[in-house]
Amino acid sequence: MNTSATVNRSIKSLCQILFKFVGMKGSLARGASGTFGLKIVSTGLSFIIGLLLARLLGTTGYGAYAYAMTWVGLLAVPGALGLDRLLVREVAIYETKSEWCLMKGLLRWANQMVLIVSAGLALLAALISCVFVSHQDSLMLVSFWVALVSLPLITLIRVRQAVLRGFNRVIAGQLPEMLIQPILFICFIGAAYMFFGRGLTAPWILGINIAATGITFIVGAMVLLKTLPPPIRKTYPSYKIREWIQSALPLMLLAGIQIINARMDIIMLGAIKGPKEAGIYSVANRGAEFITFILLAVNTSLAPTVASLYAAGDMKKLQDVVTKSTRIILLFSLPMSLVLIIFGHWFLLLFGEAFTQGRTTLAILSVGQLVNAAMGSVGLLLVMTRHERNAAIGMGISAVLNIILNAMLIPKWSMTGAATATASSMIIWNILLAVLVYKAIGIHSTALGIVKLRRK
Repeated sequence: MNTSATVNRSIKSLCQILFKFVGMKGSLARGASGTFGLKIVSTGLSFIIGLLLARLLGTTGYGAYAYAMTWVGLLAVPGALGLDRLLVREVAIYETKSEWCLMKGLLRWANQMVLIVSAGLALLAALISCVFVSHQDSLMLVSFWVALVSLPLITLIRVRQAVLRGFNRVIAGQLPEMLIQPILFICFIGAAYMFFGRGLTAPWILGINIAATGITFIVGAMVLLKTLPPPIRKTYPSYKIREWIQSALPLMLLAGIQIINARMDIIMLGAIKGPKEAGIYSVANRGAEFITFILLAVNTSLAPTVASLYAAGDMKKLQDVVTKSTRIILLFSLPMSLVLIIFGHWFLLLFGEAFTQGRTTLAILSVGQLVNAAMGSVGLLLVMTRHERNAAIGMGISAVLNIILNAMLIPKWSMTGAATATASSMIIWNILLAVLVYKAIGIHSTALGIVKLRRK
């Protein structure tokens, strides 16, 4: 415990120094620094899990696991109905205005709808796969069926995380999934390995993941119950279902477009080239995603702040917050991307010799993720300021381009083609959203943009 506390204090101290360097202060800095420290630990645990699974399952088994989990991530978008994103914004606004009746109604309605829809989607997907999917690759099919069991849990967890983020309880909202779940997963894998050894397969690993997720869900629910303000418990729920649906559907579309941009490459690569190619690509993609972990950490803390400042009409402070957050994102993302581009071979070698075939893929994806980090929190700015339709339009264009490019490039260039398609569409949607952010709310989302503003 003493060692853990010392490491945690060291991380927080480093974060505070860096945030002070770029001028970030107040609750956003505290939330971002705490989230960043937690994100570092979570990224380390995620890396260990990826390493263990790649070594245990090999390229084919790991590809089946990644393919199944990618599909669950895709289905979780319509399963959550966009309510996970809506809750962050509306909870922050309802708390600011003390509209406890509406908040209670939204929480109750959101949980009920998400549970029903996600369970229905899981059953429908299982039936469709039985009828239309070829049974030649039984490993991928069985893995998909097992992974579908976790769909309702994942969507309900997203709802709970969104509520806690809306209350600005950023760390409490992330702690179960970013710390408890991966630790349990690693422990369960270790215990299973002692009994089964190399006999572990992708479906078994997915079942272990469901067990860890279930325990985490219970812990997270207890945290939420303790966090809810007392007025919510005493009031009667009030509903604005039509208004919530009108706002949530564009958010669901936006989330769907984002997951297409982020994961369609794995799905199409696995479907066209098989689980081995998908496994190698997934490891390279996981490495490139390390570049944006600070972007995700800052975004988690930034969301309720953006919603509150925009609702209050304080655009000057909002611009200041956005500029400083972009600076801290760039400060961390650039060196990480350079390390992965230059030393990608040695990074992939950790997972096994076979995974080094993805070196070029890792370099291409790293360039795309660097641009993603450098452009700032473009999507979040549009969503939190009620311009989700603009975000959906910009990202929709890139999603269509992503699918077309993957369909054209994967058959000929396999992993390299998928990486090129994904990186290209990622760069395009970031540029489009940065332009839309400025046109919609007059905010420069990048550090370069604010420099030009000051010169004027």
